[in-house]
Amino acid sequence: MNTQSIVRLGDYIRAGYPAIVLNTPEEERALEECYKIAEGLELQFYAWSETKGVFKCERDKCDGNLKYETVKESVAPDEEALNEGLTYGKNTIYCMLDFHPYIKAPNVWRTAKDVFAKAKGKGTSYIFISCKFDVPAELEHEVIITSLDLPQKKELQEIVNQFCKMYGIRVPENLDEVLDAALGLTIAEATNAYATSLSNTEGFDVDIINNVKRQIICKDGLLEYMQPKETMETVGGMKNFTSYAENRLSAYSEEARAYGLPYPKGVLLVGIPGCGKSLAAKALSNMWKKPLLKLDLGKLFGSLVGDTEANTRKALEIAEAMAPAILWIDEIEKGLSGVGSSGKTDSGVTSRMFGTILTWLQEKETPVYVIATANNISSLPPEFLRKGRFDEIFFVDLPSGEEREEIFEIQLKKYGRKSEDFDIAELAKLSEGYTGAEIEEAIVSAMFNAWNDGKRPLTTDDIKTVMSEEIKPMSTGIMSGTVQALREWSSTHGIRSASSIPKVKKAATSTGNIKSTRQIRFKKQTNGKAGGTEQTNKEES
Repeated sequence: MNTQSIVRLGDYIRAGYPAIVLNTPEEERALEECYKIAEGLELQFYAWSETKGVFKCERDKCDGNLKYETVKESVAPDEEALNEGLTYGKNTIYCMLDFHPYIKAPNVWRTAKDVFAKAKGKGTSYIFISCKFDVPAELEHEVIITSLDLPQKKELQEIVNQFCKMYGIRVPENLDEVLDAALGLTIAEATNAYATSLSNTEGFDVDIINNVKRQIICKDGLLEYMQPKETMETVGGMKNFTSYAENRLSAYSEEARAYGLPYPKGVLLVGIPGCGKSLAAKALSNMWKKPLLKLDLGKLFGSLVGDTEANTRKALEIAEAMAPAILWIDEIEKGLSGVGSSGKTDSGVTSRMFGTILTWLQEKETPVYVIATANNISSLPPEFLRKGRFDEIFFVDLPSGEEREEIFEIQLKKYGRKSEDFDIAELAKLSEGYTGAEIEEAIVSAMFNAWNDGKRPLTTDDIKTVMSEEIKPMSTGIMSGTVQALREWSSTHGIRSASSIPKVKKAATSTGNIKSTRQIRFKKQTNGKAGGTEQTNKEES
């Protein structure tokens, strides 16, 4: 548990909160932290569980671990267990383990109300430790809810040191990588991951630890831990974005910290479907050599009151614990499409989730780089697009002729063909208006046709035939209006292009050289208030 969480829990107790819910699967660690707070504030410390009754904790002088001493056995999990907490004098922390199944009974929550009122005057704090404690509506104004933060490197290193001491193993030379591999796990999960590696290799294998972590993180479905194979070499075009990503990578160095550079916040890729936004997110992970976590906003919604907000906080907490990492939110406009009417349609659940994410994007200090993709910008709330949430917004347009040549070369190589065996220039010319995804599909369809036609080699004519007869670009069909609207939006708002901008050749005329001028408008902050608009004109001749 980091300093921030200890202070928060300690503040609640110092402020005299009579009831605190501590949601965590790490029972032993929670008791340890509560005991530390009791020691620091010179409070008595007791705990209850249905199997042990009431017990008190003391620090073992030999190994420093907590040891338990039974005070009263067989205390019933109802009003009796609640009332018992008032019998140990003033200034007491009374932890109740897994009491959540019993609190919903009317006689129990009614007793809890009475007990909490008395606890305020005695300086007693009830701390309910459970994996998931659903507070009854009758107690919502009596109880504060908090959680344990996931362990940081210092705590993970203690686990490694214990294993090394226990089995006579040297501390691994790649200790930082071993610790990074377990970030985002609880103490128990990290211990299991390290033990799995030791049992298989008699050492700390980063790949094995990562595989265990991927299975653990994916089990609740909030985040998907990805290991993409895509690189920037597999992304056709988008040279501006690639250059931008290379420039931001250096901000993670120690020299950048000493210089005073903040960690990059993230980037929003907006544009036409099929033009490489998702591909760029995957490639960025390999360029920066940082783990990629995919967040599906739809999976955050829960059926019970408070589930969605809790899932959102948990997902963001895992991402922060795994920092430095990349958090990819794909098609973010779909997850936030109901924000405007959230108060009428879902009791404000979507709005609260959106508010949590907005605040986190603005205030986060951990090196979690957010890359969000969107197809329909009109569905996103305006406050999501302002500076401060993201470092930059890029518009991903249809590929130019030069970029289509590059995409054909990449895709032909992907499917085991040599680009020099094809007329790439002719294919690029005929594919005007095609997205990168449509170009790939044209090649795949042509390969099927060649295979079924006697398993003969693929030719340029095969691909041309598919483009003329089978696959028509959506940008000139049902998506023509969408493409035009996106282009107008990006031009009106001065959104930076993800692709390189072709230079216009100089033409001698009586009025001088013809130049193409691009305007980029940046919002400017003055003393924390919106100050105006700063325009930068970049002339490309």
